[in-house]
Amino acid sequence: MIFRTVLEEIIVRSDEATGTLHLTVHWKGGAHTQLEMQRPRSATECATPMEALDIIRRMSVRHGDDQIASVLNRLGHSTGKGKRWNQIRVATARRNHSIAGQKRALPDPDRISLTEAARICRVSHRSIERLVEAGLLEREQVTPRAPWQIRRTDLNTEPVRSIIDRLRLTGKLILRGGCTENQITLFTENEGDDNAGHHE
Repeated sequence: MIFRTVLEEIIVRSDEATGTLHLTVHWKGGAHTQLEMQRPRSATECATPMEALDIIRRMSVRHGDDQIASVLNRLGHSTGKGKRWNQIRVATARRNHSIAGQKRALPDPDRISLTEAARICRVSHRSIERLVEAGLLEREQVTPRAPWQIRRTDLNTEPVRSIIDRLRLTGKLILRGGCTENQITLFTENEGDDNAGHHE
């Protein structure tokens, strides 16, 4: 009732090109006020992109919200409101779309990261990478830019087990065909990056 007492009318003009609203306020007594504001976005426009939701669904089985946020940002995805992803925003998206998940990654008895494989075998991260590059260990990703993982049981297969044992004994990595590389520097502990050399 107070507004009706002082306002005559408000005229709104939408500028689709700039996404803004131009308001003209006509006050009682003949005065006018010009205002401008960003046009409110519809629920559809603010919705989480389907590509991002697909990544969240695939990764949330094992990975934590913090890891998912990192992958989404690396891939250039933003939230429905155009913001960068973080742990809280991933959790909110999961809740809004009934996607099960967790804040932190769940331990997987069958799969481990390349860094964890290096720790278990007591060799460097680069040594494990060389076994992967030689085709002796198979690594996989849930989605591009997600952490690389290998099957724990693959570390105990031949010739992987023999190569690692020889490496720890002699400091040399002998791959297929007798190819030898001096691996002394590869015993240096290196956490590495399980996303390095990722495949799109």
